[in-house]
Amino acid sequence: MKDRSMYDLCETITIKDGRSVVVRSPKPGDGELVRDYLCKLGASTDFVLSFPGDIRPASAYEEHVEMALRGEFYSISAIHPDDGSIIASTAFMMNTRVKTAHIATLGTGVLPDWQGAGLGKWMLDRAINDIKVNPKILKLELGVIKGNHIAQRMYERAGFEVEGCKLKSIKQPSGVFEDEILMGMWIGQ
Repeated sequence: MKDRSMYDLCETITIKDGRSVVVRSPKPGDGELVRDYLCKLGASTDFVLSFPGDIRPASAYEEHVEMALRGEFYSISAIHPDDGSIIASTAFMMNTRVKTAHIATLGTGVLPDWQGAGLGKWMLDRAINDIKVNPKILKLELGVIKGNHIAQRMYERAGFEVEGCKLKSIKQPSGVFEDEILMGMWIGQ
């Protein structure tokens, strides 16, 4: 079941600092934009799993566009008003295994120059509301690297609860191990 709000989003929003951005659904040809964004995001912080050396070719991200059109993936991106680059993204990957097909896993990030102005919160709230129309999805899950207090508080305010911790599940390129906080939100009836 496709809901137009999930697949055809193109909305201009104004964030707290007065800047306006377009938030939209993925479209064919976005692969290179996504790849560039993930490289920038991964280079900007140790609090995301993306690392510049791990980023796949643009064609791999084009596959996500096709998956979104089939309802197997959800993604929205905020677009820089001047150069058309992606500055923030929120995505849900639907699980495909029979026993976990009721779960969607969240990934989100905002580039540093756009943080602190409510963009991440707006995108997270929109994504959660959009994914709730999918009757197959009953639970949302995510992982946040321990110490990323700002992101964890944003998720908690959105309704996620801490469900556990995976000790030393992240190994930074420097060799330092980090714990991963597991969070979830039940959206089923």
